[in-house]
Amino acid sequence: MRYLIPVLLVLSLPAGVVGYFIGGWLVSAIPLPSGLVGIAQLFIPLFVAGLCMVPFVAPAFDRMAKRDLAAIHAERGTAPPAKSETGQRDRPRR
Repeated sequence: MRYLIPVLLVLSLPAGVVGYFIGGWLVSAIPLPSGLVGIAQLFIPLFVAGLCMVPFVAPAFDRMAKRDLAAIHAERGTAPPAKSETGQRDRPRR
């Protein structure tokens, strides 16, 4: 569990490369108007690559956000807000 975040960050790069090639294939497979071809060839592969990388990068940002929020609470001397209990309406029916 200690090395999960670095491993996910390393795996995000191959996922981004695969997404970039898929995005490039997508642009070449779809007929586009001549005015949009240049900008589509630039942005669509990058967008698809970013979408492919998000699941791998999101846990790292989540961990950093939790760490920074805990530091803010420690600096202020306040306790983090308590988690609310699940009410009867929120519980799934059996």
